[in-house]
Amino acid sequence: MTEMLPPQRHSHILERLRRDGQVRVTTLAAELAVSEMTVRRDLGNLAERGDLVKTHGGATLPGGTTSSEPGFAHNLGIAATEKEQIARLAATRVQPGMSVALNAGTTTHALARILTQVPDLTVVTNSPRIAAVFDEGGTSQTVILTGGIRTPSDALVGPFAVATLRALRVDVCFLGVHGVSPEGGLTTPNMLEAETNRAFLDAAASVVVIADHHKWGVTGLCQIAELGAADIFLSDAGLPEAARLRLAESIDSVLIADNPTPLKETP
Repeated sequence: MTEMLPPQRHSHILERLRRDGQVRVTTLAAELAVSEMTVRRDLGNLAERGDLVKTHGGATLPGGTTSSEPGFAHNLGIAATEKEQIARLAATRVQPGMSVALNAGTTTHALARILTQVPDLTVVTNSPRIAAVFDEGGTSQTVILTGGIRTPSDALVGPFAVATLRALRVDVCFLGVHGVSPEGGLTTPNMLEAETNRAFLDAAASVVVIADHHKWGVTGLCQIAELGAADIFLSDAGLPEAARLRLAESIDSVLIADNPTPLKETP
């Protein structure tokens, strides 16, 4: 393979950024068949031009800091295929008659579309968009929508949402997150959303985190919980092997959507 010239590498990096919202040095080095040092130099050049912002281990688009909160429509177009794969795997863990919680997010939204086919569910959510999926589907599920203050990502958060969740107990919570990292755990850019998501965790007998591989290494401003708060972690084939092994150190079961054999699962 002929090594790309710097302008070609820069174009590739910016294309990935526009598509995914963030990039990792290790991933780019593998894709471009160059050293990580070369990638870091490229990121430095692009940062000087104002095309991106360097972060620990990668880069984001300008404005993509730990406190920036992308809107629902922006996130919907990122990794749509992977989110669909993850959602289909997650749906296999739901049986008729269960109570499930879905926090606001595009991956949980994809899961909701599939769960409209599962009868007799009770669905708890803080997402008006997810509630609308069940309403538009004409299904017979019972849907409980929390109150709260609406965020840019279309989540209902704050004291009303937390009070509702504290009064409930569900069989399983499917939790979408903004970022997943060894240092930060499960994170979000929004402080009120972090508090509300913690209430989701407390309300569930079992917690399944559903996150595409682009979330790995991303750290939002506010921690929802440590990695070990999840019983199961579902992702897609793009999740690096090193990340899978690191997650398996803290989480009982790590499943990959195209290969749903547990990397580690307790008896």
